Amino acid sequence: MRWPESSTDVSTIESHAERDRAQQILTILRNRLSIREEKFATLVVANETRDPFKVLVMTVLTQNCTDVAALRAYRRLDEQVGVSVERLAAANVRRIERAIRQAGLNKQKAKGIHRFARIINEQYSGTLDPLLSGDLDSVRAELQQLPQIGPKTVDVLLSVFGRPTISVDTHVNRVSKRLELAKPKDNYERTRSSLMKLFKEKDYRAIPLLFMTLGREICRAHHPLCPTCPIERLCPYPRKTRKAAA
Repeated sequence: MRWPESSTDVSTIESHAERDRAQQILTILRNRLSIREEKFATLVVANETRDPFKVLVMTVLTQNCTDVAALRAYRRLDEQVGVSVERLAAANVRRIERAIRQAGLNKQKAKGIHRFARIINEQYSGTLDPLLSGDLDSVRAELQQLPQIGPKTVDVLLSVFGRPTISVDTHVNRVSKRLELAKPKDNYERTRSSLMKLFKEKDYRAIPLLFMTLGREICRAHHPLCPTCPIERLCPYPRKTRKAAA
């Protein structure tokens, strides 16, 4: 065995160890969790339409809302107004508000949807297709200039259409930090960056789905079901919790 000769060697060894642990976590979750795409409203719409604008609207509706309620709001919006750039840009904001009431924060979301539909109609000729194929960092920055669009919404949209990024919702954030794949005080971008360094690009799309499923079913915010978790032995959180309670 070659002993580390410098702090750089130690750092490299630790980095390899963390990537190995991350890969073990991914393998176990893939084998033990059942990913049901019909439970993810954004994927439902993406699979139905392959339309970036419709997926963007759906993703906005899921903000601070369950996927079930958000999908119902989307269906009602499509029935009453029509989910297209032209229809939403021309619609009365109140009509949008009433249609998406089930999604919560309907006034804020309706205003944002109406405004970004108008911008896309006027500045992007009514389609997001050309924009999505640009340089990833530039696309992320440009999309975040749209009303009601933050980094998570952008990363969900880009990931759905095959761009190499990882979206970090509340479940992904919690699971990542309990597993110590990200630091406790990391913000959105640092958490995303940590995950992208630990996992291979081909696995980026799977990470949020697996972590969200784990977070919803087992690694809950309150009273997590650690003894039933398939990756308990790889997770520092249960040991820290038991130590704190001792």
